[in-house]
Amino acid sequence: MATFMEHPPNRIVRLLQLGQWRRVLAGRSIWYCVSCETCSTRCPNKVHLASIMDALRKLSWDLKGQSKESYVQLVNTLFLENIRTYGRQYELRLAAFFNMKSGQYLKDMMLGPKMLAKGKLKVFHETNKNIEEIQKIFDRIEEMRKNGEAT
Repeated sequence: MATFMEHPPNRIVRLLQLGQWRRVLAGRSIWYCVSCETCSTRCPNKVHLASIMDALRKLSWDLKGQSKESYVQLVNTLFLENIRTYGRQYELRLAAFFNMKSGQYLKDMMLGPKMLAKGKLKVFHETNKNIEEIQKIFDRIEEMRKNGEAT
C-alpha cells in the first residue's frame, strides 16, 4: 500500500522525528496502512511502524481531526454501531447510513438494486443470537475507557 501513500513508511518516521505529526495526521497515509507489518518486518532499524500507524490513527480519531480520509472514521463508527446493535454487520444499513451522513445520497443508487437482486444484500436483518455477550464486550470497553485502561 506504500505506493498509494503520500508519505511512505520511512518518511512517516522522519516526519515524526521532525515534530511534523500534524502533517502526518492531515494526510491519507495512516489510513492506507493495512497493518500487514511488512514495513515492520523489513525495517533495518527494527522500527515497528505498524504499531506507530495504529497509534497515529488512534490519535487522529481522538483529536477528531479532518484528514483527507475522514470518511474512514465515519465508516468505522457506523460499522461498530452495527456490530453493537445486531451482533454482526448489516451491510444495507451501513451503506444507507454512510450515504446519508456523508451527504452522498445517490452514491449507490445504481449499485444497490443490482446487489439486492443478486441476493448480496439483505433487506431484513437478523440479530445475532449472542447479542447479550457482544453487548458485554462493548460494556467492558466503555468501562476500561472510563478507568483510563483503554485508549
